[in-house]
Amino acid sequence: MILLRADDVGRPAFARLLRQRIVAPHGPGTARPRDVPDSPGLRALAAAPRVPAHVVLTGTAALWVHGWVDDAPVGWHAVGLRGLYRPPGTEVALHSGVTARLGVRVAGGLLLAPPARACLDALRWEPPADALTAVCGAIVGGRIVPADLRDALAPDSPTGSGYARLTSLIEAVEAVATTTPATAASPR
Repeated sequence: MILLRADDVGRPAFARLLRQRIVAPHGPGTARPRDVPDSPGLRALAAAPRVPAHVVLTGTAALWVHGWVDDAPVGWHAVGLRGLYRPPGTEVALHSGVTARLGVRVAGGLLLAPPARACLDALRWEPPADALTAVCGAIVGGRIVPADLRDALAPDSPTGSGYARLTSLIEAVEAVATTTPATAASPR
């Protein structure tokens, strides 16, 4: 057993296993045995059943799968083509946009947004405080630079919905990057 889902054993038994620290939480409704190390591949396997196959997981949830944030977010976002099918009971917020063409298939069949695009989508759709924490953490950690965000923004239309908000948040991220000495010499 590499992953345990609450549906596999029932919610009460799952909660008991977590309480007794027999398994470690690994995303919403999923856990892993404590002797199985965390990895982006394991996170992708945990996320795949939650995300419809025809959309691209993005935002902080994609950053969690990439291993850039420690904890899975509460709200997940995915992007598909305009007019996409919305399956009943979908546990992710579905959007349409450029990210739908950029997904890369990873473990478990999950389509995952590239990190720079996931950062942009987090800034676009998620609460600003959470998104800024994740994106600024990636910059401070040397995983991304503000220029990567500007490059990822290039395909978006300046007249599109939320573009002005997104550019103002990128400016806030750039301000953090210029005041953080660790990013000046960070490897890519």
